[in-house]
Amino acid sequence: MARKDSDDELSVAVLSDHPTTTADDRAPLDAGFLAQTKHIFSVFLARLDYHAPRIPVNTTLRADISAMVVSWNISENSAFIVTAVETACCVTERAYGHLPYKHQLLIAAYTVLLIYADDLGRGDTLGQVGRWVATREKIIDPGLERLLLQTEEMYDYYTCISADKINAATVDGLLGMVIECATEGARRIGPRSMLYADFLRRKTGFGTSYALFNFVKGWRDPADLCYLQLIPVMDRYICSINDVLSFYKETLRGETDSSYVYLRAAAEEKEPLAVLQQLVEETVADVFNVRAMTSADSQVAEICDKHLMGYLEFHMTAERYGLGELQLQ
Repeated sequence: MARKDSDDELSVAVLSDHPTTTADDRAPLDAGFLAQTKHIFSVFLARLDYHAPRIPVNTTLRADISAMVVSWNISENSAFIVTAVETACCVTERAYGHLPYKHQLLIAAYTVLLIYADDLGRGDTLGQVGRWVATREKIIDPGLERLLLQTEEMYDYYTCISADKINAATVDGLLGMVIECATEGARRIGPRSMLYADFLRRKTGFGTSYALFNFVKGWRDPADLCYLQLIPVMDRYICSINDVLSFYKETLRGETDSSYVYLRAAAEEKEPLAVLQQLVEETVADVFNVRAMTSADSQVAEICDKHLMGYLEFHMTAERYGLGELQLQ
């Protein structure tokens, strides 16, 4: 899934309507710094046993989502619509291509709406979401109205427990966007403020929602809730994979005020590359933990592996991250 003035987001940590890095945006990188970054990335992918699934572009998904977004009348900016739809469909077809098509439509639509909401961050509208939900007031923004209407639809696609958690994470994430914008410019993180960096990242990453999307209604007996034990770990690595693989782009564009790695480095009083390496170790441990937890259940293991490999491929192929320049494969 997003951070202001950056390309990642969702945060999924993967979401934004902002343009790809251009030559004019770049800050020159020290050759040693660049070499270390490339080495860290290469080792990271190797340790995760990354193998690109090479999922083809789904033109039907793009056409259907484009028509859906236009029907919502949430933006007259055609460039926003095109970019938001492309981002949403790209991450959906890769990370959730193993799901039924109707679920892919839901996830792609949800992602477009989060991108839209993130774009509202600097205004007053997004800050009203909590009150609208609590008091059931009329929602005055068409995009947010559509997003909150989608929370009702979640129960058609996911069990009650999963839908409840997805919806709670959605509202919490929107409020995280509000916090990001409210503290923008004054968000110099102090030493020992590590928990604050994590607190904010776990909200705006929407990792709980994107983890739960893998386990659709009817995939097993509703009483089988074994997958819930995976969600905290998947939530964390969904965010941290994005944080690791966004580092190159963020450094090039000087996005150090909004980067989790740089915020954490400030809080821990460490060099950014040291924090990047530490985050890699934590992320690999989380992925290995999920593999160990699912080792006796081939069905769940396959779901988790397909999601992980597709999510990695999204980052490797999306122009916004610039990873093709590093020739990692």
